[in-house]
Amino acid sequence: MSIDTRILRSSGKGLEKGHLLEHRKGNSRDAIAVLFGGIHGNEPAGVRAIQIVLAEIEVCKIPLLGEIVAVVGNRGALAREERYIERDLNRRWFPELIEHLRKKDRSGLEAEDREQMEIMDLVEKLEADTGIPLVFLDLHSTSGHGSPFSLIADVLRNRSKAFSLPIPVLFGLEEIIEGSMLGYLCDRGHVGIGVEGGQHDDPNTIANHVAAIWLVLVVSGVVARDAVPQFEEHEARLAKATQSVPRAVEIRHRHVCYDGDGFRMEPGYENFQRVRGGTVVAHDHSGPIAFPWDGIMVMPRYQGQGEDGFFSGRELRASWLRLGRILRKLRIDRMVSWMPGVSPHPTRRDHFIVNQKIARFKPVE
Repeated sequence: MSIDTRILRSSGKGLEKGHLLEHRKGNSRDAIAVLFGGIHGNEPAGVRAIQIVLAEIEVCKIPLLGEIVAVVGNRGALAREERYIERDLNRRWFPELIEHLRKKDRSGLEAEDREQMEIMDLVEKLEADTGIPLVFLDLHSTSGHGSPFSLIADVLRNRSKAFSLPIPVLFGLEEIIEGSMLGYLCDRGHVGIGVEGGQHDDPNTIANHVAAIWLVLVVSGVVARDAVPQFEEHEARLAKATQSVPRAVEIRHRHVCYDGDGFRMEPGYENFQRVRGGTVVAHDHSGPIAFPWDGIMVMPRYQGQGEDGFFSGRELRASWLRLGRILRKLRIDRMVSWMPGVSPHPTRRDHFIVNQKIARFKPVE
């Protein structure tokens, strides 16, 4: 991908402005895309990609049909080049916790709690000013190598946007990791797509993010396709990077790491690598850690911080995705609470509690 040198020279500016990097308005307010980068401080590629796209819009005088809101995530951790300072900013996005933090004096909040509330201020202002569902694109990178992919909370309004990108879509992560920012925003009625662009320090990761941003801006109606320079090249870049991996993967297992447990991955694992069940893929102070079953390795951890050691998944066939879409349109999900051992969550809409001693099926962890 070729980028004008004037754009590259401008791509390091703006972090001093706060969480709101830039808000650009177009001809209407019918389509609004919110671009998030750096929710983890050791993942600056997303912020750099957003800056490059904003600069390209300015240099090439690309007309906006809607609005772009560019947001920087964990500013304190980005300054330190660390994943987080006190805790992962992409966890604990629960309504009850946010209400609890709202009642506290912000000067006494821990680093990520303060960042979270500042981001909430921005989101709530956008909601109040616009009154329409927003499209959130959350840009990430991984410590292990591998092709880019997207992650969504599995609601139908997210699927159409995610499958517009020619990269694999991961399902089920929100069922295993509770409290993600995108999951919370989707519960508020918005569209949310996470994109993992590649390995943290790989130059291709920024280019992958740039391509993903342009495609999401087009599919969201913020920019016209024919107004984007090299649109076909952006599509081709992502398609080429993911041509040998499944189109959709369901996450079924997460290996959790804890501070001081000595977790370390065996070298050489990549995203979407197929692994035989029982293969030793990592170690900690308790001994070797085996892959749980024949499946697909996702996000092996080759960094010091973070609770996610690795994930394992399985390929989802197109027929299962079509069936799921039909069942959701028929609202079969309303019958879930009728199953033995399943009851609605008392405070979280569309969440259920499963009693594993009663349930007749094997629930996801």
